[in-house]
Amino acid sequence: MNNIDLTRKRIFLLCLFLAIFVIGTVLIFITPLGIKSTYGQTVKTSDGETIAFNVFEPKRGGVGKTAIILGHGVMSNKEMLKGFAIELAAAGFVAIPFDFRGHGQSSGILERNLLANDIDAIRTYLSGRSDIDTSSLGYFGFSMGGGPGIEVVNESTDFKCFVGAGTWLPTQVRKGTNSDPLNILMILGRYDELIMPADLKIGLSDYTGIPITDLDVNKLYGSFQEGNASMIYLDDNSNHVLGDWDPDFIRETRNFIMNTFPHVRPIDENFFANIRLIILFTQLLGGIGLFLLIVEPLSKLLLKPDENQEIRLEVEEESLQKLSMKTVGYSLLLGIPGIIIFVPVILILYLATAGFILALLFGQAFGYLLLLWTLGRKRNFNLRSSLKEPFQTSRNNLLRHFILGLILSITIALIIYLSGGLNYMGMAPSLIKIPWMFLIVPITFVIFMIYSLINQGVLQGKIGRGLKSLVKMTLLNFVFQFLYWFLYLLIIGGIMGSLFYFGSFMPFAIPLFLIMSAFSAFIYQKTGNIIAGAMVITLFFTLLICTISPYESGFSFIMRFF
Repeated sequence: MNNIDLTRKRIFLLCLFLAIFVIGTVLIFITPLGIKSTYGQTVKTSDGETIAFNVFEPKRGGVGKTAIILGHGVMSNKEMLKGFAIELAAAGFVAIPFDFRGHGQSSGILERNLLANDIDAIRTYLSGRSDIDTSSLGYFGFSMGGGPGIEVVNESTDFKCFVGAGTWLPTQVRKGTNSDPLNILMILGRYDELIMPADLKIGLSDYTGIPITDLDVNKLYGSFQEGNASMIYLDDNSNHVLGDWDPDFIRETRNFIMNTFPHVRPIDENFFANIRLIILFTQLLGGIGLFLLIVEPLSKLLLKPDENQEIRLEVEEESLQKLSMKTVGYSLLLGIPGIIIFVPVILILYLATAGFILALLFGQAFGYLLLLWTLGRKRNFNLRSSLKEPFQTSRNNLLRHFILGLILSITIALIIYLSGGLNYMGMAPSLIKIPWMFLIVPITFVIFMIYSLINQGVLQGKIGRGLKSLVKMTLLNFVFQFLYWFLYLLIIGGIMGSLFYFGSFMPFAIPLFLIMSAFSAFIYQKTGNIIAGAMVITLFFTLLICTISPYESGFSFIMRFF
């Protein structure tokens, strides 16, 4: 192996970014200071499923504490509601975000008619704690989590408060009174793709007895003193999926619940959602900076310079502009047949959302494959030789590329898990999903290898090396992916008559595609091969899509489109 050539400047930067990441990691887990966090708890449902949950509560002792149960939406998990839980705990409540069956770390298949059992399981946990007043509970439900939540709340006078975000308010909800209060807050983003204020006014009219035409948003009806306070809060700057982290959603939820339970004393009246976002960005800056700095020394340590020839598919007579136009055109025109080819894979997967995302990725990759075939017909390489090109090195050096990719993949996975993974997104699939990852990982790796053959093997070779070239390639790759996903998600929205998937995926697609594009271009520039870069993106991407994908059959998923 080669010696690592570390300059003083690189050592200084490595230490600096490591320190930033470590400090950010510590801060994000201890902010606010008065909160006790307990992770990885589980409880059994009445029908035998294991429900995973976390607990956030004040460190102070005492009895008769008020608990708030938090239920997430589809393609979501308990980590996405951590911001709500933190603020409620700081306000003096015991906050319990949990994973519905088929989501996150919980077992079972997504069966919407049984989700109320999961909420009852959390109530069972609370009843086993002597410090909780189980006759004075609150429930927060986001999107899918609102339906079973209002069902449970409607049946039990133990619940004094219901907050629904991006979800429906049905009619015939029990009316709150002085003796059995039920205060209701419905939160909605102005750009929500599923629900309109008019939809919520139907349920609110039934609850308040006020005609729909006389109801307004952002106006309180009833009173907390009478136990029948109700309101629709309309946020002007949010859509459906961003409500999981929207500071206004979190603040309104906390304030409404505090007004419902005025006897609960807060331990900290500061609002931490914005502070925690700043800590997260600082933590990610340190982690990603650290990751980028170790790529080059690790490459020099593991790879043999004399065998490390740059992967390049020569198309000298084609201009960069012409190749870019072909790349966009082939992916947009041939995405549909590629998706259709991939449909059988979706049908056999029990991680249908992950299969749906892979189908979209494969649609673009299919266009790239045909572009490679077209380019090779007029030159001295064919499609088969193009696909083999990254592996045309000695067995020893090929193994070194895979070892480098594995080390880098684990490193970035840990960085993401300790930052956004445990605090905003969740990046650890449940045990029941792990076997399916053995199918998803190789498929994802092949797809990203095809992407890299075009982006790095063809285009980046023409752009050249250096920082400016790296930025140019990153932006070019990002534009290719963004245009494809933007168009195809709009097409899917038109087919379904709903922009739910467009609104759910595009806010994540922008930062995700930028990171993936930058990593691919950077690692290729440092290693001359696309294997390590494809491995890094594969592990990161697979963990993400498998975590957010509910455990459900592909057939039931596809039937939603009809």
